[in-house]
Amino acid sequence: GERGMKVGPAVGAVTCDEAGASAFTEALAQQPLYWMNKNGDFAVTGASRFATRADISGGPSWSFKDETEDLVYAHPIIDAEKSIYLMHRNGKLRKFSADGEVMWTNSDMYAGQDAGKLISGTKPTLFVGGPVLLDGAIYLGDSKGFVSAVDATSGATRWRKAVGAASASDAWSMGGISGTLVAAMMSEEVAEIPFDVAGGQDMIVGVDAKDGSVLWSWKFPDGKRIYNALFSFASDPPSVLFSNYHGRAYRLKLCDGSVVWEGPAPELQPGESEVMTTGGLAQGANGVAYVTSNFLDKGGVKRGRLAAHNLASGDLLWVKRLDMPANNAPSIGHLGGASGELSVVLGLGENAFFPDPLADLTGKWENGRPVEWFTEVAAFSATNGEPTGWKFAPPPWKKTESEGDSWTGHICLPDAWSNAAIDADGTVYLGHMSGKLFALRDMDGDGRLDGDGEVRSYYGGRCYQGSPGIAEGMLISTPCDGMHVFRAP
Repeated sequence: GERGMKVGPAVGAVTCDEAGASAFTEALAQQPLYWMNKNGDFAVTGASRFATRADISGGPSWSFKDETEDLVYAHPIIDAEKSIYLMHRNGKLRKFSADGEVMWTNSDMYAGQDAGKLISGTKPTLFVGGPVLLDGAIYLGDSKGFVSAVDATSGATRWRKAVGAASASDAWSMGGISGTLVAAMMSEEVAEIPFDVAGGQDMIVGVDAKDGSVLWSWKFPDGKRIYNALFSFASDPPSVLFSNYHGRAYRLKLCDGSVVWEGPAPELQPGESEVMTTGGLAQGANGVAYVTSNFLDKGGVKRGRLAAHNLASGDLLWVKRLDMPANNAPSIGHLGGASGELSVVLGLGENAFFPDPLADLTGKWENGRPVEWFTEVAAFSATNGEPTGWKFAPPPWKKTESEGDSWTGHICLPDAWSNAAIDADGTVYLGHMSGKLFALRDMDGDGRLDGDGEVRSYYGGRCYQGSPGIAEGMLISTPCDGMHVFRAP
C-alpha cells in the first residue's frame, strides 16, 4: 500500500561513501506521499501521482486568511495524513487538518503584524525560505540567515541555527532529502550591500537536518546569484541541482558541495544581452533537467528560453527560444491526450510592477504606451522542446500591479504565474497575477484547450506568488493573502 515518509528521529546527513549513497537512493525511492516542498517531490517535477477531482469553478471547500492579512509567498505542504502546513512571511507557521481546523500555530519567530509590509520602517525577521517536510519536521529559512526546524506533530521549534549572513526576501524554497537540507543564502559581502535591488542569493549551503550544523557552503562563480531558488535531487552520485538567475545549471555533490558539473552558459546571438529570470530548474521523470531563463533580443525585448540538460553530464540537449519571458520554473508531467508524451509546462509573460495610481487611472504608462500585461501558459515536448499546441492565454491584464497589491496594504509583487502543479488526470493548476486560479485540462484528448470545460477558474481577489499543492482528492492554492482548499465532491 501507499506509505508516507517515515516519521521518527532524523536520519544522518548524506556522507561521501557507499553507505551514504545507498541511504540516499533508499530515501529517493521513498517519495513522499503528497506534497513535501515547492513543486511537490524530490525532483521538483511539479507533477503528482494523485488526482484532485476538484472543480475549482465552484469555489473552495474552505479558506484561511491571517487576521493581519499578512503575505503568503510560499507553497503549502501536505503530509501523509492530508494535514496542511502554511507559512506566513511575518513568521507564523500553522498546521491545519484537511477540514480546516488549526491544529497548532508556531509563533516563535513572529515579527509583528506589519512585518511583511514593504515599508515597515524596520528590518524584521521574515520567513523567506519556503518550507520542506522531512522526517517529521518542517524546515524553513528566514531573512536573518537562519534555518529553523519545527516538529510537525507538536509544532515546537526543535532548533534554529545561523547558516548564512542573511537571506534575500525573494521567494526561494528549502530543499531536503536523506537527513540533509539545502538552503540559499547571502555571503557577508552581498548581505552588506545597501538597497540591494537585484536581490537573490550568492551561496548554496548544505545543512544537517538533525541539528542545523553547516555541512558545506558553495559560492556562485562570476558574481552571479540565484533567485527564487528551487532544489532538485538526483542519484549517482547523490546531488542537488539548481540554476542561477541567468539560466546556468549546476549539479553539486550533496555530501560535500563539490561540483559534479557546471552547465554551459546560455548562448547569446550578436546584439543580445543577459537579463535575469525568476525561474529555475526542475527535473523530469525522464532524467532530464529543464531550465528557464531570459534574454534581451536585439530590439531590447525581453524573451524567454527553455533549455534541456543531460542529468549525468550537464550537456545541453536542446534549447528553445520563446516569444515571452520565462519567469517560472518548469513543471513536467503527462497532460493526457493520445500520445501520452511527457510535457514541460511553462507560465510565460512579464511580471507586473508596483502600483502606479496615475497609470492605473489613465490606462497608460508615462511614455504613452497602454498598461497591459500579456501572459500565456504553454506545453512543450519533453523530448525536443517543440510546442505541443496545448496552450492558454488569459485576457491581457490592465493594471500596473498584480491583483490586490497596494501601497497602503501589502505589496506581494509576484511573478505573472505561480509554478504549475499537474495532477494524475493531466489537469494543470496555476495561479495568475489577475487573482485567478486556473485549472486547465485537455478533456477530449485532442491536444488543445478549446473544448467545453477545459479551462476553469476561480477568482479569489488576490494574486499568487505561492505555487499550488496536490493530494488525493484535494487541491490547495496559496494566494498572497492566505490559502484556498478545494476538495473532490
